[in-house]
Amino acid sequence: MTGILLILWAFAANWLAYTKGFYQLPKQQGKDRAVVTGLQLLGVFILYLLLTYVISRFILLAIQTMLKNQNPSITTLPISAITGLQFGVMLILFYILQWFMFGRDQISYRKIWKDRTHTPSSSIWLDLWIGGITWLMSFPLVSILIDLLDVVMKQLFQLEDYEQNAVKFVKVAMNTPLSLTFALLSVLIMAPLLEEFIFRGVVQTYLRRRIGPKAAILLSAFIFAIFHYSAGHSLGNVSLIFSLLILGTFLGFLYERQGSLWAPIGLHIAFNSVSAFRILFTPELT
Repeated sequence: MTGILLILWAFAANWLAYTKGFYQLPKQQGKDRAVVTGLQLLGVFILYLLLTYVISRFILLAIQTMLKNQNPSITTLPISAITGLQFGVMLILFYILQWFMFGRDQISYRKIWKDRTHTPSSSIWLDLWIGGITWLMSFPLVSILIDLLDVVMKQLFQLEDYEQNAVKFVKVAMNTPLSLTFALLSVLIMAPLLEEFIFRGVVQTYLRRRIGPKAAILLSAFIFAIFHYSAGHSLGNVSLIFSLLILGTFLGFLYERQGSLWAPIGLHIAFNSVSAFRILFTPELT
């Protein structure tokens, strides 16, 4: 029954959006679009990988060692410390990337966030609103694809039940108010800002000038999906990556349609907010 409702929802919402011309990209683009060079792209990913996978783990190990020296009975950090560290790393990385891109081309940096030459032009609040409304079209499609691929994987390869890392992260953080606060700030605010700036603002902008807007939307969505691969998910990565490819396509389309990073940020926040709400209030369904 749920599957039928999702199919009807997906058809109705996307048919209405299509008939209203929502899925048409603007024919007239801004004359001077944002430019991202290959060196900027490389620098962003080096900073991202260095801070996320090297420096953050070094800090975590250093904190664990210090606490263990003070109290040998401590084997793991409190969840509030782990969630706080993750939020702090994401916040620092976000500001470092802003400084890095702003320092190399201030004009393009501003256009990455909001291209004022884009036609038609809109306010940041309208961009956020359009992004949030697009959740109505994208969510049922993503949900249908996840459910369908999970069924196929279970039938063909005996895929065991699994939970996405973000779901586990929020569920574990529910133990204390402080850890939950850090987790929600990470998932609802920092992840949309950080990921949209990297994958739409930098990657898609770089690709647009080389392969055109439509191909850039698809390729940046694929890169976005691949970066969410998790070794712990095994075959569960199939449904995760394909569903994120659909979501990433919507995010990239919004970026081109509105000429504003705030539109995909709005959709990303809406997606993560609904997922967090379901985990907090209906954990048995996640």
